[in-house]
Amino acid sequence: MVGRTFDLTHRGRALSVRVYPVDNAWELWICEKEHRIVRADVLSIDDAVLARRDGVADPVAEAVGRIRQLLTCGEIVVP
Repeated sequence: MVGRTFDLTHRGRALSVRVYPVDNAWELWICEKEHRIVRADVLSIDDAVLARRDGVADPVAEAVGRIRQLLTCGEIVVP
């Protein structure tokens, strides 16, 4: 079961970041169509709750923003 999805374009490719629940965390995967191609981040549910308490409106969206930056600067490589 997939959770939230964030669309993005990288080097002319239509990709998405999809959130998948795992034990006590969410994995953020870069996907092409329905296929997972790179696990880009893991966000602990406890850390997300603490971030919300510290005023972060949407910790998952912030993580996706970091993923976008890492893609742009080449730190995450999409095969």
